[in-house]
Amino acid sequence: MEMSRHAKQPLQNISSEEEQSLQPTTKILMLFSIGPVQEFIAQARRTRDLWFGSYLLSELSKAAAMKFADCKGELIYPYISNELIQLKCDDQRLKSLKVPNKVLGIVKTNDPNRVAWEVRQAITGSWKEYADKAAGHMQRYINSNAWERQVKDLVEFYAVWSQIEDGDSYQEKLERLENLLNARKTLKDFKQNDPGKLYGEKKSSLDSGRESVLYLDQYENYQRFGIKKNEALDAISIVKRMSHHITELETNFPSVCETAFKPFINVLEKNTEAKKYVDSYYDELKQNHGEKVNFPGYHLHTYDSRLFYESRIEEYIEENAIGISDEKKLSINDSISLKLTQLYSNLKKLNIEFSPYYAFLLCDGDRMGELQRKMATVEQHKKFSEQLSRFADQAEEIVKRRQGSLIYSGGDDVMAYVPLHQCLEVSEDLRTRFSDIVKEAVPDGQASPTLSVGIAIVHMREPLEEVRTLARKAEQMAKIRKNELAIIYQKRGGGDLMNISLPFTLNPVQAILELQKLYCKKMYSAQFAYALRSLYEQYRNMVKGSHWQVQGTALDQLLWQEVERLAWKKKPDHINKEQVETILLQRLKEMFKVEEEPLEKLRLLAEQVIIAITLAKAGNYTDELIANTTS
Repeated sequence: MEMSRHAKQPLQNISSEEEQSLQPTTKILMLFSIGPVQEFIAQARRTRDLWFGSYLLSELSKAAAMKFADCKGELIYPYISNELIQLKCDDQRLKSLKVPNKVLGIVKTNDPNRVAWEVRQAITGSWKEYADKAAGHMQRYINSNAWERQVKDLVEFYAVWSQIEDGDSYQEKLERLENLLNARKTLKDFKQNDPGKLYGEKKSSLDSGRESVLYLDQYENYQRFGIKKNEALDAISIVKRMSHHITELETNFPSVCETAFKPFINVLEKNTEAKKYVDSYYDELKQNHGEKVNFPGYHLHTYDSRLFYESRIEEYIEENAIGISDEKKLSINDSISLKLTQLYSNLKKLNIEFSPYYAFLLCDGDRMGELQRKMATVEQHKKFSEQLSRFADQAEEIVKRRQGSLIYSGGDDVMAYVPLHQCLEVSEDLRTRFSDIVKEAVPDGQASPTLSVGIAIVHMREPLEEVRTLARKAEQMAKIRKNELAIIYQKRGGGDLMNISLPFTLNPVQAILELQKLYCKKMYSAQFAYALRSLYEQYRNMVKGSHWQVQGTALDQLLWQEVERLAWKKKPDHINKEQVETILLQRLKEMFKVEEEPLEKLRLLAEQVIIAITLAKAGNYTDELIANTTS
């Protein structure tokens, strides 16, 4: 049994007799891991940068899988049909295939080290092809020494293998390989330092571990590539930023600003008066500043969303101004901001406010490693891989149907950002589709895996790296008990951080949506929601560090009576007694019947009510809310 990270180059010019003696007779189970995952994906300032990091990692993994197939290997994971393997790069289906960063397969070979070396060469060759294309556009404006060093040092490749014979347990061999791979990853590689310059290099603004390779005095020459003035970027970040110029992909990634604006397009389409205000505002901008600034939009769906958020106006002018001074840009910015304030005032009379919040979503299958280690045969594992590939394809369709943008889907992992009015529905759609697809390949006697979903609701100005970290935290919350939906809502600049994690078995999506409907119909107020949370804090403090303790059943009844008391105390004036009893309290009582400790039940209830109001206020406009704003 062997393990290798840097596979040696095979011997050349062997004789025909030697070649015949080396005919493959041994079956080898091989596992490859490609990285670095975090560096490919995490460092990003724009949504397209974030997507391209994920896309690039998938492409390198695909290159590894295809090279392994070229070495007459039988792919187990990921699933790629023999038809696509034969077509290679000539088919759109293969180009759109999403591949996770691990490759598993069986190959007949007397020299697994050679197979590992060829797979590694395919990966580094694919990465260098992208990097060389970017360098071709930027070579006069970059520090070439630092560029070459960063490009050369990026790819991480691990390979482990084991001989497998007829009669061997596939489960045991696979588990052994996983343990070997994990052990190898704990080792550190100490690379020789090869600096570009010893002193004075500016650090990359997206990756503090690397220096910038840009010559800042060349900004006028490279700003056309989407690099902002004084933006310091390392080689890897530049390759991401250059994705438009180094690929033939026509994928359009809306900004987070556009995503936050989508719920309001739905509202404005149904509110004639509000739409007139918006159209008039945009027309005035064209009339007053059209000679100096480009305003290409001509109807609601083509308006640039940045012009509806004061914090993004300066950015828009910077990108669309036509040969004007900084002083003139500032004057135009002030003028547009004043017009926008007037628009806000008019729309507020119609109960419409533009929210700068959107949702970032991460999904991950539960106990997937455990389940895959229980695959008794290669055939079972291949069938399971095929179903995971189906889910990855359908995840993109689900996200697009809900007006979101998919960043990554590979196996059981999904990363996307969506407008607030669709974030709950898309999580439910992904969960149910995952369950339906994967259970078809689960071996008899094994429980079907579930999906945990984490959602971060954040302001558009939050750095994408921090947003992704927050979504990862939500996903980790959901995975503590598995099969849960976790939501974290972070207000801009701090303030109240709301979080909740609910089992999907309680139908949390439906519960929160119904609470939103009740809020839109003014069946309860925000005061009631926060009073519930305050009630929880009061009882928690009484129990904490105190000898006072009510028995579980008694405390449960007491807390429900407190909920009823608050519902009556905070009842809106226009709601009658019957509505409180048969609609509001009935809904809350159903949600209070969860299998939790009494105090936890109260906390979950309070947080769900608060999240429902938060989503409604921050842009999750249901049909009921739209009806309310147009009445």
